[in-house]
Parts: sequence; C-alpha cells; structure tokens
Amino acid sequence: MDIQARVNDFNQKHSMAKMLINSSDIDKWIIHIDGELDLHSSADAQSILETLLEELPSRSTLIFNLEKLVYISSTGVGIFANLVVAANKRRIPVILKKLQPKVEQIFNLLGILSYFNIEK
Repeated sequence: MDIQARVNDFNQKHSMAKMLINSSDIDKWIIHIDGELDLHSSADAQSILETLLEELPSRSTLIFNLEKLVYISSTGVGIFANLVVAANKRRIPVILKKLQPKVEQIFNLLGILSYFNIEK
C-alpha cells in the first residue's frame, strides 16, 4: 500500500486527527497533522511516518506543519523523538513549523524541543 493510501486510511480511521503529506519539490516533504495526536492515533501515524522516512532520498527535508494540531499526548511526542533520531542518522533535517503554544509546551516539558528546528 502506498503512503497516500495509508494516509487516507488514517484519516478515515481517526476522526480527531488528520494527516496530509505533500511534496513542495523533490527534496522537501511537508506533513500536516491536525486535530489530536493521542494514544490511539499515534501508532498509525508512527507507522506512516517511519515508512515515509525510509523511502525518502537522503537529501530530503521533513517539515511538519503543526498549525492545527491542538493536542499531543506523550506517545505522540515520542513519535517525533523517534523520528528525529532516525532522520538524523540519514542526515535528514526535521523541522516543526507553526506549533500551537500548548503543543510547544508539551515538547518543552518533555525536554525534547531543542532537538528540532522550529519555525514560527
């Protein structure tokens, strides 16, 4: 199953979370995650994001637009922690963009905000 089909399945399965993945050019991938990334949606999101990371060329950039992410659980933050470690091994930058204050606070409280490039 391709990534887009898996994203579509994710969006149908999780009413409180939505994901959109697109490429602005060949090396830059923008992932929008909206709503709530909780315990239930995190496992499916992690699977999709790990697969995407494996398929990316090594000079790619992952940009997460979290402008409409209103809630994230510690499990959801764990997805990003695991992802940034795997991406760093492949020299793929991970950028978090437009974090909501509450979401940014969770990343900060868990002590991992400094591992990411943040864009306002």
